[in-house]
Amino acid sequence: MNNSHPRDVQYVPIATDSLVLRARSWTRLRFEIEFARAKGTTVNSYIIEGDKIAVIDPSPETFTSIYLEALRQCLGKKKVDYVILGHFNPNRLATLKELLDNSPDITFVCSLPCATNLTAAFPDKNLNILTMRGKETLDLGKGHVLRCIPTPSPRWPEGLCTYDPQTQILYTGKLFGAHVCADEMFDEKWDSLKEDQRYYFDCLMASHAPHVLAALEKLSELHVRMYAVGHGPLVRYGLQELTESYEHWSRAQANREISVALLYASAYGNTATLAQAIAFGLNKAGAAVKSINCEFAEPEEMKAAVEESDGFIIGSPTIGGHAPTPIYTALGVVLSLADRSKLAGVFGSYGWSGEAFDLIEGKLREAGYKLGFETLKVKFKPSDVTLKQCEELGTDFVQTLKKASKVRLPQKAATPVEQAVGRIVGSVCIISAKQGDVSTGMMSAWVSQATFNPPGITVAVAKDRAVESLLYSDAKFVLNILPEGRHQEYIKHFRKSFAPGEDRFAPFDTTVADNGCLVLCDSSAYLECIVQQRMECGDHWVFYATVDNGKLLEPDAVTAVHHRKTGTHY
Repeated sequence: MNNSHPRDVQYVPIATDSLVLRARSWTRLRFEIEFARAKGTTVNSYIIEGDKIAVIDPSPETFTSIYLEALRQCLGKKKVDYVILGHFNPNRLATLKELLDNSPDITFVCSLPCATNLTAAFPDKNLNILTMRGKETLDLGKGHVLRCIPTPSPRWPEGLCTYDPQTQILYTGKLFGAHVCADEMFDEKWDSLKEDQRYYFDCLMASHAPHVLAALEKLSELHVRMYAVGHGPLVRYGLQELTESYEHWSRAQANREISVALLYASAYGNTATLAQAIAFGLNKAGAAVKSINCEFAEPEEMKAAVEESDGFIIGSPTIGGHAPTPIYTALGVVLSLADRSKLAGVFGSYGWSGEAFDLIEGKLREAGYKLGFETLKVKFKPSDVTLKQCEELGTDFVQTLKKASKVRLPQKAATPVEQAVGRIVGSVCIISAKQGDVSTGMMSAWVSQATFNPPGITVAVAKDRAVESLLYSDAKFVLNILPEGRHQEYIKHFRKSFAPGEDRFAPFDTTVADNGCLVLCDSSAYLECIVQQRMECGDHWVFYATVDNGKLLEPDAVTAVHHRKTGTHY
């Protein structure tokens, strides 16, 4: 990674009359809820030059000056005729304003929701806007007759993909991306990108699985040889596999037994970001998330989502001491159903007051609903720690629903096979992990040495564990190995339920390892590890990590071993 140039804009031809402008940040940027990654990112913009010139998705304000300079170098004295917007983001307004000042006759090409947002963002300007509803085309000349395809979702109701039949390039906006910064422009190393592409999907797409499937259906009729993505390397080599993966991941998410309706509205994007983080936790724990942006949904859609779900969560900003009108509509829909068997939750962001949360919570309690968590109130922009708390909140919500369903089902005795699997034993260990300001840990008895050279281990972690999202490639953690005689206290402690964001290590004496993670002073030994690979295995992730450092603290101690009665429980 080239840390000597933390930000730059690279422009490279990708096809006839077509260029990419890659605004690159080599240092960590948090996009949406991806607080566990630290690989930088590229924000990709594109130029198509026929007889007229179109720019697709200009860069955000953090790159405005260097982006516009790169654009001038590409175009010389030529003027931009069209700006095509794959989605609307307030952080791009500074760049759009500069483009408008330089070329007041620019025509914006976008979806109807995006047109509404643009008009509100520039009330003093008489904008030229060409609204695309799916059948219209944009002829730039020289054979570049672009087709713009709306791909709306709750998070990006203004989503729009653009297809150029001349080059067979699909400009995908938010679809198929990855937050990675590297010198490679294309996905030649597509196999090594799979983890980042999956993480991007889980964070940003999984909660909109039905909408992703609808978008894939729309795009399936196109003859595409390249995905010109909004973030990360352009997809050419792994195009078919990534497309198939998106369909597989989306169908798997949409077909889960437990479902949660997530209804929200957002004034400045903060509540939407909280919703995305909660959805990430819901998805991790195995729920099908029915995400509803109440600003763009009809009451019938809200009603169907809540009726078909096992629980629902409502998120709202506070504007002028009140919830916005779409949230009042959603609350009215929920109260009219009067199905008090459904678990509920409330969250949101605010600036100076938080009356909206009290109103929603009060109405739900009056109606007899049980809340699955204490109402989450976040002031201004959420921090990494808050977003991790949201993830855990979503996970806990699903675990509560699962426990309720197990109570209703008769418990079966363990089969001989399950009893036999339970005889596999493992050492009792405590994992501690840290990423920035976020830290957490868990007990694990599913640990094994995997390699001699380099020294390496494998660890299996359930998908719904809080520590899982901190264990991606290059992540560091400490494996604390507990001695016989002192392990029971730790088993009891780490088996209990923790509140979202609760410090797992508060009751114990700890010190800090060289890699920044916690070492339990009661450990008989500890290993400092770095994740090399992760593999999805049913309801767990299996991590292979190399051991960079370690220490034997008690040479004569006997390692504690965990015995189970069945292979279906820890």
